[in-house]
Amino acid sequence: MLQAINSGGIDERVAAVRSFNRFYTNVIGLLQEGLLQTPYSLTEARVIFELAGRGRADATELGRVLDIDAGYLSRVLGKLEAGRLISRQRSPDDGRRLSIGLTEQGQAAFRMLDLRSASQIRELLERYSGADQRRLTSAMATVREVVEGPPRPASARKSPARPGGSP
Repeated sequence: MLQAINSGGIDERVAAVRSFNRFYTNVIGLLQEGLLQTPYSLTEARVIFELAGRGRADATELGRVLDIDAGYLSRVLGKLEAGRLISRQRSPDDGRRLSIGLTEQGQAAFRMLDLRSASQIRELLERYSGADQRRLTSAMATVREVVEGPPRPASARKSPARPGGSP
């Protein structure tokens, strides 16, 4: 299989990535109702995790970081607010913006999700030898490096000069 992927064309590589995505989605149970046997969807859990890590954020920032459509994010935030997991307050820096943060109940939900997530991955890793755990996490790091790409030098980020004059 690996030889076929390495020597095949783009269609074979596309099929290989899609097959892996379906496989890993099942391994970590993303298709189950309620992530990690909780009442939260994957998107709701990601919003909770993001807010736990940031303290407070506005909806624009959350949408950008999580790459979520503004309308969908608004519905998710509404559901989390109705469940008393988040609160929205006017930003002290800009009264037109709402600052979103976890309530005490939201922080408790985060702790539960965080513990369950760590436990799930610990159980997965414990099936393998230390060497295989290192191979697996190294392969994951490689995937991340390739997908994120190398940092571009500052000179490569500048817009090209316009023909016939200065920028």
